[in-house]
Amino acid sequence: MPVEEIGHILLNSKVITKEQLEFALMIQRNISPAQRLGRILKYYNFASEEAVARALAKQVGWRYFNKKYVVNLPMVEKIGLEFLADRVFLPVETEKGLCFVFAYPFDIEATDLLASAGLQNKEFYIGSENAIRHHLEMFKNKKKREEIDKRINMLKETGVVGDELKELLDELLDDAIIHNATDIHIEPEEKISTIRFRIDGILYFKFCIPLEVHNNLINVVFSRAEITVSDFYRFHDARFQHVYSNQPVDIRVSCIPSIFGPALVLRLLGVNKTLITLENLGFHKTHFDTISRITKKPHGIIIITGPTGSGKTTTLYAILSQLKSLSTKVITIEDPVEIKMPLINQVQINEKQGITFAHATRAFLRHDPNIILIGEIRDHDTAQEAIRASITGHRVLSTLHTNTAADSVYRLHDLGIELRHIANSILCVISQRLIRKLCPFCKKRAIVKKEELPEFFMKYLKEDESEIRVYKSKGCLHCQAGFLGRTVIAEVLEFSDDVRDLVNLGKLDLVRHKNKEEGFTNLQQDAVRLVREGVTSLEEAMRVAG
Repeated sequence: MPVEEIGHILLNSKVITKEQLEFALMIQRNISPAQRLGRILKYYNFASEEAVARALAKQVGWRYFNKKYVVNLPMVEKIGLEFLADRVFLPVETEKGLCFVFAYPFDIEATDLLASAGLQNKEFYIGSENAIRHHLEMFKNKKKREEIDKRINMLKETGVVGDELKELLDELLDDAIIHNATDIHIEPEEKISTIRFRIDGILYFKFCIPLEVHNNLINVVFSRAEITVSDFYRFHDARFQHVYSNQPVDIRVSCIPSIFGPALVLRLLGVNKTLITLENLGFHKTHFDTISRITKKPHGIIIITGPTGSGKTTTLYAILSQLKSLSTKVITIEDPVEIKMPLINQVQINEKQGITFAHATRAFLRHDPNIILIGEIRDHDTAQEAIRASITGHRVLSTLHTNTAADSVYRLHDLGIELRHIANSILCVISQRLIRKLCPFCKKRAIVKKEELPEFFMKYLKEDESEIRVYKSKGCLHCQAGFLGRTVIAEVLEFSDDVRDLVNLGKLDLVRHKNKEEGFTNLQQDAVRLVREGVTSLEEAMRVAG
């Protein structure tokens, strides 16, 4: 019986369309003949990592591994970390014993090695390539940390500069990527410099280095970012590229002249380039259904609000991933372009060249788009152009800096937009925050009495509840701090006919009340839901939404 091709499996499963399959096959045939079809489909965001892995499992007759990865450490040592990473497979313990999870099943070197060790009769699974690589990187991280400590000690003793410092910077960047950090903070004090990573929105102390090493490290960063080394005591914004696992990572450099020397923040952009979907962002089903329905409307504006670091850009990209197709023209104006997306025309702000949000949006209307993404509505001109684009039949996605969904109406009105235009153009406003998820490997159940609950939680208790079940975690090998990843909490203000009427009449204070009548869930309610479901902790809900 012939083996069914992976493209046809995905097509028959309605994961991809015939048009997408033909496009991917054309790319494979004419541009990348050595590239796997599954990777091409993932690159163009036609299929998710999991969908391709499940199709591959079906193709070869193996099962898809959808359990927790409990890695067999002695077997990792026996096979060798480098070989596992090169062949992309992992020894995992299940309730039935040792098994092996592969990203790619047709690997003769890997199967030959297992056969020579008498392991050929163990069960083989197909798993997500990203999940396998993530767990392998966790083990690499321990060795990487030892290398960094060793290099710092060497620099303390010898004061060596040059290649040693370049390697130190590379190791710091690699370590940050492995830990899923978004930023590296390098901050000089009187005699030392501290290095901290921002992970899941929280700063964690990582290293200390002598001040003289700090100054030399700054020189290396300045050199890569093409900043004049003599300009130590000025503000700087620049960027450079770092290569990690053969993939380029954009690093944005922010420098301020502190009293002890330049203080840096290195922001890591576009590290996670896997398919971003609304499903895997973690929106509640009610919110997800509302957003999915609204994004199908032919024209209008969808606005995402929240403070810096609340995941607004990620949600924009997720909506784009859902909307873009081979028959849709999408153009973006961003500051900066954080993730490069195929089949989308992305433009970066360059005020020196006159490329602003407003100017770009005005120009886009002559470029025959279906969808326009505006990175941020900051001023009257940009807001006005967004309204104009909507009125002329385009779908517009953008962000605003407001605390709640309802506040966006006030903000647009403050920018000089007439209420009738706001009422007729806005489809919905999504206000969101990112909240840390408890580590599934070490979280434990606990009971909290009613009198011990924070005030904001009390108003969402049922009358007969005297205590609630929550979860807590202390940290383990998988998470180190009790949390692993983040999810979104949100409130979605849909502009129903009644809401439009209230905005038109200027009765903005009544907008919130009308949405409550229509089943509106606010940020606090969404956070309480995640506490009850054991996704996050009570303390984390207080920190983010309390």
